[in-house]
Amino acid sequence: MTATTLRLCHSGMDNRALYAFEIFLSRVGPGACRIAEEDAADVAFIDVDNDLGPYLLAGHRMLYPHRPLIVTTQAPGQRPDPLTVEITKPVGLAAFSAALEKVRSLLPPADTATTLGLPDAGDERGGTVDSIPDEIALDTLSGAGPDEVALLRRFEARMATLHVGSLPDADLDNPAALAGIYYDPASFLQGLVARAITHAREIGRPVRIDDARGTALILDPRNGQAWTTRSPNALRALAQLPTRGTLAMARQEADTPLPEGAVARPLDGLEWELALWASRGRLPRGTGLEHPIRLKSWPNLTRLAVPPEAMRIAGLWSRGELSLRETVASLGAPQRYVFAFYSACAALGHVEQVVAPAPAAKPRSPAAGTAGEPAALPSRGLFKRVLGKLLGARLDNLAPD
Repeated sequence: MTATTLRLCHSGMDNRALYAFEIFLSRVGPGACRIAEEDAADVAFIDVDNDLGPYLLAGHRMLYPHRPLIVTTQAPGQRPDPLTVEITKPVGLAAFSAALEKVRSLLPPADTATTLGLPDAGDERGGTVDSIPDEIALDTLSGAGPDEVALLRRFEARMATLHVGSLPDADLDNPAALAGIYYDPASFLQGLVARAITHAREIGRPVRIDDARGTALILDPRNGQAWTTRSPNALRALAQLPTRGTLAMARQEADTPLPEGAVARPLDGLEWELALWASRGRLPRGTGLEHPIRLKSWPNLTRLAVPPEAMRIAGLWSRGELSLRETVASLGAPQRYVFAFYSACAALGHVEQVVAPAPAAKPRSPAAGTAGEPAALPSRGLFKRVLGKLLGARLDNLAPD
């Protein structure tokens, strides 16, 4: 492999299409490019003419705003941005080679990451992204040298890219800027799955969600299980964009076998990831910035996708005293870290906002004949009970679920 070999990922290909694509790449030229994982790629290859093409294209651009894309299409001229290189079908070796050369000219200088001192999430030096552990031992980091620090930075960059997007901080005191920090879960796959789960509980049967290609998801809340027939890339692309009527919900009949290739996974993990992907660092519409957040129960972060700063945020909210605005200020972290974690926790019912009591009314003037009589105070016991209901039980000593 030469120094100019491009790492290329694909989106939306099944095994048969991938096999044919690999044969095609072998004829392009030695060292021109090779297949890589999405997180480690220099360029992505997407066929925008299939049913999921527009979703895959938009979803990939959201996750990797600075990555060149090669797209194949029968109707060229729709290039959405300067980093997208179009190839008209049918794709020939000469056209594909020319696209690779164009991509090389779009890539940043090779020493940029070294100059900044911040390895990219896709940097494979020292191992692929998949080799980064999901957890890092505390004693490993206590005396961390350059390698361990680089590993931690790559780990954090990967999590940030996959789970919280790249939304910049907004001026929370500017009403015009606040519109950009909210999204409507009901308009995304997250909301459709929530409605499907509710319906499945009502009828006591599994419910499926279909897209243009057939069954995409089967949900069975009776045993907390979900089955997906879509690749992680395709599912994430579906989850990141409003559905706009492209998905439908239907009852799964008892005698209907599971679709070929369906992969089982815990239902709560699916709901959690769908919320992160739809949120991309935003808040569900209607969420207040000033109300204190109370952690009703700990999310099981040992088996859920963990966005950056999740443990620190959960620790702050376990006290039930800080609002979203105050949480951001206390952590000194990007708003998207806090907002994405809140959105995922809210989707599973782990958090609630404590609404402050209404201001007390001004005392009325004493009635005739009662001047000088002190106002009766509520009993201490009643006051304590009311205060307890308003503040809620503290969760300092709650164990994770």
